[in-house]
Amino acid sequence: MKKAFKIPLIILGVVVVLLLVANFLAAPITKKYAEKHDKELIGRELDIGKIDVNVFTGKVKIKDLTLFEDNDTAPFVSFERFETKIRWRDLLSRRLQIKEATLSGLKVNVEQDHDWFNFNSLLERFASDTTDNKSYTFGLILNDILLDKSDIRYADLALGNEVLLRDISLRIPSIDFSDLNTDVGLDLSLSDNATLHTDIRLSENAKEYTINLKLNNIDVEFIEPYVQQYYPVELLEGLANLDLVAQGSTDHIFDFDITGNLALNALTLQDTTGNPLGAIDSVYAEIRSLRLEDKIIDLNQLYLSGLNTTYIIKSDSTSNFDLVLGSYFYRDSTEMQPVVDTMMVEENEEEKPWKVNITDLNINQSKVMYEDCTLADTFRYMISDINLTSKQFSNDGDNAIQLQAALNKVGKLRLNWQGRFSGRDNHNLTLMLSNVKVADFSPYAIQLFGFPIENGTLSFRSQNIISNGNLNGINKLQIAAPKLGDKVKHFHPQYEKVPLKLGFYLLTDKSNNVSLDLPVSGNLNDPAFSYRKALNKVFSNLLTKVAASPFRLMTDEENNLKYIPFDPLQFDFSPAQYVMIDNVATTLQSRSDLSIVLEEQIQYEETIKQLCIMQLQRDYYLSIHPELQSADVDFLTHEVIRNIKLNDKGLCEYAVQYSKKKKLHSKKDVASVAYEVYHDKSEKILSGVMNRWNDLLTDYLQNVKGLSPEQITVTTIDTSLMKTIVKPSRYEMHVFTYEEME
Repeated sequence: MKKAFKIPLIILGVVVVLLLVANFLAAPITKKYAEKHDKELIGRELDIGKIDVNVFTGKVKIKDLTLFEDNDTAPFVSFERFETKIRWRDLLSRRLQIKEATLSGLKVNVEQDHDWFNFNSLLERFASDTTDNKSYTFGLILNDILLDKSDIRYADLALGNEVLLRDISLRIPSIDFSDLNTDVGLDLSLSDNATLHTDIRLSENAKEYTINLKLNNIDVEFIEPYVQQYYPVELLEGLANLDLVAQGSTDHIFDFDITGNLALNALTLQDTTGNPLGAIDSVYAEIRSLRLEDKIIDLNQLYLSGLNTTYIIKSDSTSNFDLVLGSYFYRDSTEMQPVVDTMMVEENEEEKPWKVNITDLNINQSKVMYEDCTLADTFRYMISDINLTSKQFSNDGDNAIQLQAALNKVGKLRLNWQGRFSGRDNHNLTLMLSNVKVADFSPYAIQLFGFPIENGTLSFRSQNIISNGNLNGINKLQIAAPKLGDKVKHFHPQYEKVPLKLGFYLLTDKSNNVSLDLPVSGNLNDPAFSYRKALNKVFSNLLTKVAASPFRLMTDEENNLKYIPFDPLQFDFSPAQYVMIDNVATTLQSRSDLSIVLEEQIQYEETIKQLCIMQLQRDYYLSIHPELQSADVDFLTHEVIRNIKLNDKGLCEYAVQYSKKKKLHSKKDVASVAYEVYHDKSEKILSGVMNRWNDLLTDYLQNVKGLSPEQITVTTIDTSLMKTIVKPSRYEMHVFTYEEME
């Protein structure tokens, strides 16, 4: 027999022997004989409460049986009640078939210390010197087995770790042990809808094993004891589906490698104090390798959908996640001590870091509510529609991560990052914020400066590239129509003496907009470089801009919009343009009888010329950066391309190949070459550009601002008329009532 099955078969064998003796002797005599000769029979102390046998029906009952440890004092296995029904005639054919059995109140205590187990003496006592002799076989078939109200305790004495499973209830439809030299599979019904299937394979020396585990519709409470060994959380709700294969060695319980997949649905978590942590609609993980001993998590896929959580900073500066993210384990002092305190490690052995690799990471349809209750006015901010993707995520390798989210419903966040978590010499980070309402951050403005923010729309474009330690960053900040309220009386802000209102007055231009370019550059490996110096340079540029700004008074004159100016070749709507668009939406929301047509009018010929020049600049730039040929043009590259001067020496030399002249020197000559080469192609590209702007504007007004298609129409002027336009590109507005449109 294989080692993994010897313990249950030994216990079952003891019970069978007792039943056979009871078949010929009275139950009291059997009980007395077994307790008197237990050392001879099984080598350990055995205590039996009561045995009842019905020879005619095959029914057997045993109550309060305890098999002790080698010290004869501590229980190894015990149960409160065992009832079964046996077909005695099957013994004539050297097989035993149990039609039904109920085992209630089973308690099993398993202890391990390196290679020692507390059942080793049983294995040694019943070990056979003729394990290869297959002439003797005995069939055993179990049907309709019920295990109820049982506990299993496993303790790893070497690590000081303990796992306790309580109130186990299992129903086993059938197990056939007819051939003990073959693999064993179990099909268990855990509840009305949950099922378990396992296949267990052992090597000849019972050292290596392979276990296939399939769990369907299991309540997450099943894994709660394991999770709580490391985190103080409770799994309130959720269903799990597992299809895993574990390969390992019996020398140590955690020495295994897991592959397969895991799915969780409708998961809700709280900490052990009852504080809610969040919910997740679904999680799917395809595991390539999970090795706890080596601290390796290698996933082929990890998909997470519908994360919904709230992060709260309480008035005492603690958070609702402190218990879970803290360094301690919340437990009753009478139970096990914190794992980190009891874990035994080799002296002077360095702690091995975890290695995490995810080939395909996807987080979507998620949202996080952030609350800061440390302020005079509580700050609340919703980050929703979170979509994060990565085709290669690693905590010790290269990463490429893309993140998109909505900020308080109307703002947009886009983030792209390439780099390593370890090391700072090579990173590429692009951050884009658009249509962010500055008034949302008024609680912080009051706390820091004492002034509430009443209005303002912010956009921020930032790309910082670190290549071999060389930092090159472009940061563009724009705030349209910023407005501060009156200073809060009887409140002492953190920076009470900072003239915030005056600063806004000085930074805004004549159109009441703030526009700042904040470039950062330097070599991170240069001893003379520091982030402080880089930031000082940024603030110096800012002070220069403030000093050059005219001192003027703010006005509250009503702005009656007739059109929205824009550049067809710009990257996105600017904050000032978003303010104009928001004013349009506000008007329509207050006047349900109005409808507006936004008509796109492009300064056609001038835009074609600029598009031709931009395509020449782009092709030239890609010719000297061939590694970017197959990549999308990002924000920083777009800015660099547009800022290439027409009389740039390299651009002039590149454009000569398309010209009859041997040399090009003037901007006019380069522009002429660009127009000649790219004119036909640019007309088709411009058509797509115009459609893109219409789609962007329509989506914002309808899906973000909530206007109906009947209230807003975005269209483009006829191409033949567009070619006659000489005024700057714009969206002209035409207002109608529903009666006029009908």
